[in-house]
Amino acid sequence: MAVKCNSKKVAKFLLWTSIAILIVSTVLLIVFPTIYKNQLKKQITLTEGSVITSIWEDIPLPLYEELYFFNITNGEDFVKGAPLNVSEVGPYTYKGKWVKRYPQWNSNGTVSYRETRTYHFVPEMSVGSQDDEIYTLNGPMAIAASIVKNYPWWLKIIVSAALKIKDENLITRKKIRELVYDGYNDIIIKIAPTIKPDIPYKNGRFAWLYGKNATDDGVFTVFTGAENASVTNFINTWNGQERLDFWKGDTCNMMNGTSIETGPPIDGYQETYTFFQSIFCRSLTFNYTRDVTHYGILSKRFEATYEIFANGSENPNNYCFDVQPGLASGVLDVSACQFGAPVLISFPHFHMADPSYLEKINGLQPNAENRDSYMDVDPVTGMSLYLNVKFQVNVQLQRVQGIFQLDDIQEGIYPIFWAALSLEIDQDMADFYYRNLKRPEIIGYGVLSAVVFLCIIGIIVSLIILRKERGEFPLINEEEKSPENKRPIHKSSKHSNYGSQGTLKCDEASETVSSAVEEENKALDLVGDDSALTINNP
Repeated sequence: MAVKCNSKKVAKFLLWTSIAILIVSTVLLIVFPTIYKNQLKKQITLTEGSVITSIWEDIPLPLYEELYFFNITNGEDFVKGAPLNVSEVGPYTYKGKWVKRYPQWNSNGTVSYRETRTYHFVPEMSVGSQDDEIYTLNGPMAIAASIVKNYPWWLKIIVSAALKIKDENLITRKKIRELVYDGYNDIIIKIAPTIKPDIPYKNGRFAWLYGKNATDDGVFTVFTGAENASVTNFINTWNGQERLDFWKGDTCNMMNGTSIETGPPIDGYQETYTFFQSIFCRSLTFNYTRDVTHYGILSKRFEATYEIFANGSENPNNYCFDVQPGLASGVLDVSACQFGAPVLISFPHFHMADPSYLEKINGLQPNAENRDSYMDVDPVTGMSLYLNVKFQVNVQLQRVQGIFQLDDIQEGIYPIFWAALSLEIDQDMADFYYRNLKRPEIIGYGVLSAVVFLCIIGIIVSLIILRKERGEFPLINEEEKSPENKRPIHKSSKHSNYGSQGTLKCDEASETVSSAVEEENKALDLVGDDSALTINNP
């Protein structure tokens, strides 16, 4: 009997404990998403010590810049008026390192910094060495012609004479290193500051990316997202200015979006992603196309579309980017932010541009297979898991009276090189992501779910024990409470039947009692019969 009593107590304790823990665990499961979201917010906003800040300050991912140059194969014929023939040469690959220096955490929910971008040539990922030579358009000559085209005629004659003395021609032969970062001495660039004082480079050297290696573009200030996660890493100011002054409308001069490395989480369906990069002198907007996966991490893909470089006639939102009225869609004139240099940006090989840009050039292939630009963003953290941004640098050639080197050319927009900037999450970064951002969620849900499961098992086990002990599931035996079900049991050793542990077996006891009652009735009948016989016997 003691064993029975103890088992009941244990079962009841297990039952009520399991119910209590189940209630608490269920409540925690309901509120856990909110708790996790709040903790995650602390890690994905730009705050001192957060996970995202460590990535944002010093991007640990492999970042590459691939450059493809257009080698001119008919220079002599081109300067006489023939279409330009080019052949693509590349890639010449540079590994990049972007490091944000001197972060200053401001009291208004922003952080200011300078970002140094450094590039090193990677021979094993390149088609040749930096000493490879190609024939290309003379950038300084095109710049000089553009600058002096509205100057007095005598100044144009002086410039043309200086070009002749220095044996400067429209087609020039240069090394890749000279065209990219190292630069080369040029008479035009040397005298340019005397004509246009706002040109920043005073040492007389020219390269298309001169001054863009191991340097920064000034002071950026972005929102941290601590007060409003929806603006995490959004540009606030650049060199103290909230707006640009390159374009002819307020909309185009706005610095919208992030600085591309990371941004706010993506809640639900988001159609576009906007970012600002100083090399484009404007914000760019990519459109959502599909979901993709990187090392098991789901991300949203946003791609560049035709609308980015469409003119104002085809895309009214771009009306204020129309520096040159009547310019066909597909290029962006950035001369205003390049100190007057006739530089225009497009997609590689004039991909998604008006077909008219191909009419004066042979050798371009504007197919979409390897020309598209896109980025993949993790919707949970807002981090860019993959970048593949491509753009082409072009120069506009115009005949300028007094510059005889340009007298016979076909005016137009001609390509110099195109670049592919890529950044991709690797296995180490994916492990870091899971360890710091996803694992806490998985462990939290896993532990709570396991506790709920064990509580349910505990409840079931305790009910089974109680049923076995009492013969039914309810905690209180309703039959025992009912008076009509109570009746005395004949205490007779003859009719008693107990279990091995002294507990009455209910079914067997019932059968025994029924048999005893039946036998007693039979005996009474016999006694009655004998009495009758005795009375009637004389």
